[in-house]
Amino acid sequence: MIFINHSLFFNKILLQTLLLLFALSCSYPPIEKKKLYYSKDKIEVFYQSRDILKKLGYEIDIFSPESFALSTKKTQIKKSLRRYDYIIFIKVNDHIELHLAVERNIFNRGSESNIGDSGMIIKQVESYMPKTSQNKIFKPLEIEFKKNGYKLVVSKHFHKY
Repeated sequence: MIFINHSLFFNKILLQTLLLLFALSCSYPPIEKKKLYYSKDKIEVFYQSRDILKKLGYEIDIFSPESFALSTKKTQIKKSLRRYDYIIFIKVNDHIELHLAVERNIFNRGSESNIGDSGMIIKQVESYMPKTSQNKIFKPLEIEFKKNGYKLVVSKHFHKY
């Protein structure tokens, strides 16, 4: 009898541990904010940041030399069944800040009467994104900025929404 209770207890703990590990492996990290340092003229850095984005195929949406800020038009990244739209925002201060604004497109499984309706996709603002998707966006940017002499600061700071 004691052996059976001990065995059930062990199985319960094992199951809880496996469920916890599964839940943690499926969760996404917060969207990172990258920081780069430079030793050039601020306006030169700002224009070079724009040129780097253009070189990587991004279209510039907002370009404000007065505030040293720029952003791209929405770009799409597909990850299995999930589709993310994102905007890169760059702010040049005494350092360069790279931010991502991300929307996830979710298929709305409504009734069959609304097939073809534009309301079938729900856009949801995300503060979490798979690390692989973040790397697809940030790695090419990091490489280009490093080629141009900028120093990436590794940081544990994330967006807080």
